[in-house]
Amino acid sequence: MFLCGCRRDSIDADLVERLVRHRVEAESVLLVADVADDALGQVVQRLFVAVRVAAAADDLAFVWRF
Repeated sequence: MFLCGCRRDSIDADLVERLVRHRVEAESVLLVADVADDALGQVVQRLFVAVRVAAAADDLAFVWRF
């Protein structure tokens, strides 16, 4: 544990990618309906200014472009 109270632990990148995809699908499944998992990064870059991960992989903050 650091002085700021945060932890420096590894997170599961596959889990984060799935959670991001689920969040996009929750807004509109059409945005990623035909997008392969390996091409999702390009879609995410167009949709979000940032996706921030906090202490846990499921603690995500999304900053949308629109």
